[in-house]
Amino acid sequence: GGDGEAQGSPRELPAASPAAAAEGEAAQRAAGEGPSALSVMLCALSFESFLVFWRLMLQDCLEVAMRFCEYAALIASSVASLSLEETSSELGPEGELLRLFEVVMNSYLQKLGVLLQARQSEHKSLKAHDWRKLLKLSYDALDKVRRLQDQCRQRLNLKEPFSGTDVRTPIRSILYAQTKHIIEEFDKLCTEKLDCALEQERWERTDVPSQYKAILDKLMGKELRLELDPADQGVERYLHVEGVHFLVVPAVLTLIQLLNDYVQLCREFESLPEVVVQRLCKLLKLFNGKMHQLVLGGQAVQRQNLKKITASNLALCSQSCGLVAQVLPNLQAHLERMFTVDPKTPGGTSGAPSRHAVMLLVGELSRIAGEYTVHRTALFDKLSDLLLERYVVHSKKWLTTPHAEIKDNSDAALWGEAPVENATLNSHEVLEGFVKDITNMYRVLLKNLTGDSVRHIFAKAFEDIAVKFEQRISQEMVAPSPPYSERLGRTLGDRLALDIVFMREQLEKASGISTPLQRLLADLVHHLRTHFMSSDDPLRALHPAVIETLQRLKRLPC
Repeated sequence: GGDGEAQGSPRELPAASPAAAAEGEAAQRAAGEGPSALSVMLCALSFESFLVFWRLMLQDCLEVAMRFCEYAALIASSVASLSLEETSSELGPEGELLRLFEVVMNSYLQKLGVLLQARQSEHKSLKAHDWRKLLKLSYDALDKVRRLQDQCRQRLNLKEPFSGTDVRTPIRSILYAQTKHIIEEFDKLCTEKLDCALEQERWERTDVPSQYKAILDKLMGKELRLELDPADQGVERYLHVEGVHFLVVPAVLTLIQLLNDYVQLCREFESLPEVVVQRLCKLLKLFNGKMHQLVLGGQAVQRQNLKKITASNLALCSQSCGLVAQVLPNLQAHLERMFTVDPKTPGGTSGAPSRHAVMLLVGELSRIAGEYTVHRTALFDKLSDLLLERYVVHSKKWLTTPHAEIKDNSDAALWGEAPVENATLNSHEVLEGFVKDITNMYRVLLKNLTGDSVRHIFAKAFEDIAVKFEQRISQEMVAPSPPYSERLGRTLGDRLALDIVFMREQLEKASGISTPLQRLLADLVHHLRTHFMSSDDPLRALHPAVIETLQRLKRLPC
């Protein structure tokens, strides 16, 4: 059957003993010759067949170790019985026997290492759980060899001090190197997958498949929910992290899946956590850097993935940054719990890196989370800048082109000269475009960001707008007649005050930014008072009665 063939294949490899064949392989390598017949045959084996062969070799190694222990004990006993009738000051053979044990086992394990190295290229592409089988098998056998070495020392009852060597070290070094190669190959594939996801990313929202809730919980080390039904194809609008909900793009879902794979690799290869964590940190930095280049750097447009970088693209990119920044502290805590003590393989390998070294690498996640937060802030600033740019475009006409002339008394009701329902603000025509731009930006951002984030973006933009406004009105502004006159509500200062009322009334429905909006309006009124109320030009001067009336009617902030 298939099983019999898998187990039989390794026994048919060489006609000579494995140790002798491995010695020939080593000699051929040293001579710089091509691969031997043994090497070719080993590489032709499936991993499962090689695992059977490897188990047999390790069993043979243990049998040799046990037989030598019995041999050493027999020699020591014979020497002791011959020395019973006479007292000798000479040292016994115990030390030499222990050294001989080391020579024999070092030689045997060195030959096994040659067999292992012959398959190095085949092992690079193995799955982690498959390689772990070989690691566990190897480390268990090596630790048994070490225990036999210790037992041999105890049975010989060595009288003089003996500082032996750890015979496991050479082959463990080979296992370490091959494990590292597997991690590097895994990391290469993950990097390529993430690169591909980012290259194809269009920075549009995608639904979150239900299984990502379990993936995220596993990544952060939380108790797993009940296993999801594979048939459950439900989706959600958000990915929730610690009570905060995030909109996602496909690339960030790919990152979450890959991070979870790295954490699983840490569990599989407990002897090399520092290598895995180092690669994990590298992947996180790669993702952050690529996002910055594609969106803020505009490469998504250069590569024709997008026609232009929109506010929605910027907002969704910031959501990706916020999501990762929220996940990383939980991931860091999870890894710290995993490595509370020196990481050791199931066989108890003592060569694992110290807890301190691993913790230093895990601590790097805090700095990386900070980098994502900085990136997110830069995206928010860019969104604020877009608002400021729209203001600058509109203000060039607003603050340099005269208002339309008021040829009737449509504004008389504001000053008590006609029924209030007939009042008209007669605002500058360009303000409709400015208000429309603010409203559209508000709707886009509110659709893609939290209310707090939207307020933060508008607060910064409005602060900058207020500064620009003051800079412009502090300069010379011509007030021609017409359209301006000395009449109440008709001066340049009065018309600008009415423009501010128009903005307030048009934007008051944007309740999510009411606080920064009120601050903007208050700043604009303050600057008008400062620069126009004391103007010597009667066509420019702001009438105190205009401000007082508008504030009394609650159409301007006090």
